[in-house]
Amino acid sequence: MTQTEPVAGGDADSAGGTSWTGRTVRGRDGSKLGRLVEVLPGDGASPGGWGVVKSTFGGRRMVPLDGAAADGDRGLTVAADRASVRTAPTLAAGTAEPAATGALQQHYTGRGVLADARALQHERYGGSKLGSAFFGWLVAVGLTVLLGVLAGAVAAAIGADPTTGTVVTVAVLIVAYYAGGYVAGRLARFDGARNGFLSWVVGVVATIVLTVVAAFVGAQYDVLTRVSLPALPASFADVTVTGMILVAVAVLGTLLAAVLGGKAGESFHRRVDRAAADAL
Repeated sequence: MTQTEPVAGGDADSAGGTSWTGRTVRGRDGSKLGRLVEVLPGDGASPGGWGVVKSTFGGRRMVPLDGAAADGDRGLTVAADRASVRTAPTLAAGTAEPAATGALQQHYTGRGVLADARALQHERYGGSKLGSAFFGWLVAVGLTVLLGVLAGAVAAAIGADPTTGTVVTVAVLIVAYYAGGYVAGRLARFDGARNGFLSWVVGVVATIVLTVVAAFVGAQYDVLTRVSLPALPASFADVTVTGMILVAVAVLGTLLAAVLGGKAGESFHRRVDRAAADAL
């Protein structure tokens, strides 16, 4: 890991800030913010000074240098994340002076508080949530049944061939597990992809358990056969190359759909967090 040299405090020039000009600036979340093109002296809002960061596309934003640290010979890490910098008040046209350092300080302080609060929430309530995954799987099962009935009726009405029916089955499962992953990610709030994946794992485990139970107690108790879906190949004798490909697509497709659904469910909470930050 590259060693960093923290700023001792005080004016940016005396802390070595002027020599930082031209360095690549990264946020405390590790994201690349741009290149430091100018260092301004400290003031009441930021005693450590202000840095003018120019992004790849030419945009210029002010970042506080309080708590900044040199990262090797060409890098600089500041105590702000990408979201904070991207939404910071812009500079007045044709000048490097901040439009209002008080507004900038309020912006960064508020964003920092929210980021710290979210980190604490994630530490306490993040991770895998079996309850969220279970309810996500229930939604996937319910949607599979609902869409399966509709798909079966349409397939029977148009006289679809077995291959078409299998493709429809795969599509139904993918849509259902995307919705299940979304519910899991939405309920868990954090780590949406992980909880979407966990909802898929719950589905796989439940399917295996129900299949084993049906094998021991009788086919009449196999609840999986009650779902009105066009059938997948039921035995090795029925398996074709196309069938094997479709089964693989079903397994991988539902897995990917559940993960993406989980991320989509989590993104709802990120939008809520951004709305709170924008209100500051």
